[in-house]
This record gives sequence, structure tokens and C-alpha cells, in this order.
Amino acid sequence: MAKTLILHIGHYKTGTTALQVFFSQSGRFLRNKGVDYPDLWMHNAKHSAFAFSILKAAEVTGPLMFDYTDETSPRQMWGMLLDHVRRSPQDRVLISSEELMRLGQFPKAVEILKELLGQRGDIQIKVVAYLREPGAHVQSWYNQLIKMNIPVSDMETALGGEIEDVHFDYRRALQPWIDIAGKDNVILRPYRFDRNDPNALHRDFLKALDIALPVELERAQSDPNPRLDDRIAELLRLMQNLGFPRASVKAVRNQALSYLGAQDKLRAERLRGMDEIRAQSKDGLDWLAEQAGGSLPIERFAQNLPEGRSQEEIDRNILIGFVFTEFIQLRQRVQNFGIPDLAKRIEALEAQLLKKEDS
Repeated sequence: MAKTLILHIGHYKTGTTALQVFFSQSGRFLRNKGVDYPDLWMHNAKHSAFAFSILKAAEVTGPLMFDYTDETSPRQMWGMLLDHVRRSPQDRVLISSEELMRLGQFPKAVEILKELLGQRGDIQIKVVAYLREPGAHVQSWYNQLIKMNIPVSDMETALGGEIEDVHFDYRRALQPWIDIAGKDNVILRPYRFDRNDPNALHRDFLKALDIALPVELERAQSDPNPRLDDRIAELLRLMQNLGFPRASVKAVRNQALSYLGAQDKLRAERLRGMDEIRAQSKDGLDWLAEQAGGSLPIERFAQNLPEGRSQEEIDRNILIGFVFTEFIQLRQRVQNFGIPDLAKRIEALEAQLLKKEDS
């Protein structure tokens, strides 16, 4: 019986954690469909040890190794996986880890991966990867680094060295897998988040395996790795890089999210877009030109039509408002602390102590 090893390699920030939780919770359903999602080297519903073992052997270090210390060699670990594939009652064995996408960053890791899967014999390899627009992906990954409390520079500087190439160079990320499995065996899917259909990603993945998602497995899905609000990411990044305690960063994060939530509720519904408003204003000036008979500088007026602020500027102003609100509240707390009353109490205590000394 021909066997297939399916490797779901991410990418990061494409709903990978949600899929892994679904696979882990739906093991019986998958097995009935001929797919084995094994608990072999599984932790938190994912199989990242298979990637970390290779990265460790390739002498990769840094915070993204998450203190991985297991001494099991890649040859032994992947050998166990291939043996499991051969012995599994199911035709297909699926493992999942977004850490596998990092392997393309390191030439030595790629060499190890190719050597390991070169020992697979007649086991077929299929690879599944979800991708999003590079700009959106990089922004989301940058946000995730801050969320994980990993020191990182501003975005432009980080892209110059701190953010690995596999996050914006999909050739580097995927070339090793295409070399190993062949282009026809690498399934590439666009990641889409549909708020109105929380099961869309699960349905899409299963469809790639020729499996239909039954209605009984459709359920409201909470995001196991919710994104940090982009509007506060930069503030938290600066606090983390300045060495503020995690408790302080967390407190500011919670306060900021509460503030942003309140501001969002105050935002009025936008009835017209800025393009429509500018067009209406221009029409009004055209009419005015006929009425004014040259007494008004209509052309100069037309060069200064209403113009909306960029979303970046709006978000920055909201964040500045939060910071000033915190300063004002702190000042009020200090003023309400009752320092003059405290000074009087200290003077009274000192006077009592002097009386005791005199007596």
C-alpha cells in the first residue's frame, strides 16, 4: 500500500494554530478519512520538534528557538516519523508546524532536510502551505514578534536583518520543498480570513486533501492566537526594548486596548467616502465660478479641497491621545494623594517623638 507523508509547513500568521487545534480535536474523523494526525513528538497540537531538531543541528540559535534543548538527533526523530508512516493503518500521515517554513532560511538546515527525506524510500511527500501578500505577512509577523516580547527594531531596520528572508522571499521559503517533493506535490493556497465564515480555512485545507468538512464539525472558532492591535504594537515594542518589566508592559497593553475599544465605539458611521465628498465640493466650486463672475479665486479654491487623513495618522493620533490620557490620570492621582496632609501628619509624629525624647 503506497503511503504519503503530508507536511503542513505554515506559513506563519496564516491560521496555522487554528488548523492544528482542529486536526488534534478531529483525530477520529481524519482517521476515518484515511488521514493520521499522530501524537508523535506533538506538543500543543503541533509537531514543531521535527523542525527544531534540524535547526538545532544546523546550529541555529536565538529567541525563535524558544529554548529548545532536546538532544534527539534529526536522523532519529525523522526516522521515527518515517517508520510511523510505514506502520500507520492510514494511507496518509499529516504533521503540521509553521517552524518547518524557517528551514529555507538556513542552507545547512536545508542540507539536513534533504538528506533526511532522501531516506524515505517509496513514501510520497506532499507539502501544504498557505501564503498571504508579502506586505501583509511581514506586518503581521512584526506584530507577532512584539507580542512575543522579542526585542525588535523599527520595521524598516528589522527587515534589513532581524526579520528572516523567508517572511518576504517566498522562493527562499519554498524552494527546498519543491526540490524535495516536486512542484506538483506542493499545494499552495492563498490565506483568507473570513469573519463571516470561521470554518472557511478548515474547509479549504480539507478540500486540498479531497475531504469534505461535515456540518457536525462546523462550529464557531475562537482564534487561538489573536493578533495584537497594530495601533499599540509600536508603543509596546519601545517599552519592551527599554527593559520595562513584563507586568508593566501587560498593564499598559490592557489599558491601551480598553482605551481603543472605547474610542472605536465613539466613532460615527461613515456615510460617504472622501472621493465622493471631494467631487461634491468640486461641483460646488464649478457652480460658484458661474455665480461669482471672477470675483473669487476658484482655481486656488479647487487646489485645496477637503482631504482625509491617512489611517496611519488617525491611528497615531489615537495613540497619542491614550498616552496623554495616562499622563493626565497619573497627575490627578499624584495631586489627589494628599501630600500636604501627609506632610502635616509627619510633622505631628515628629513633634510627638520630640516630646518623648524631652521626657
